[in-house]
This record gives sequence, structure tokens and C-alpha cells, in this order.
Amino acid sequence: MALLERGRCRLHILLGDMTPAEFARRMDVSRAAVTMWMNNERDMSYENACMGARILNCHAEDFYELIEKPRKKKR
Repeated sequence: MALLERGRCRLHILLGDMTPAEFARRMDVSRAAVTMWMNNERDMSYENACMGARILNCHAEDFYELIEKPRKKKR
């Protein structure tokens, strides 16, 4: 089985017509926090991803690309 690694944030895609400012307001976080997530400067916490998923009607795992990495073989 492969390992999963968090890739780039997909929030800008998931927002659709909602502005980052409106998303921040509904999340009760700063606009700066949303900007840092969108610019991949800071990772969204699991709790914030769950709350954001409720707001955007998606899944917490949808907020980031998931990159499969092969496991290193044990010797």
C-alpha cells in the first residue's frame, strides 16, 4: 500500500462563487488564515477542514491534493 502525502490546497477551486472573505467569516477565522491556506503557506488543521467541508458541502479530504508515495521496502 502506498503512503499519502498532502499536496497543494484546492480551496480556490472548492469556493466556487464564494469569496475568500465570506468563507473566512463563515469559518470564524481571519482572512489572512484563508489566504495562507490558499497560498500553501500554512496547512489547514483537520478541524478547520471538517468545518470548511460542512460549509462547502464537500469532504475534508477534498481541500488538498493527495499524492501517493511508494513505501520503502523493508529488508
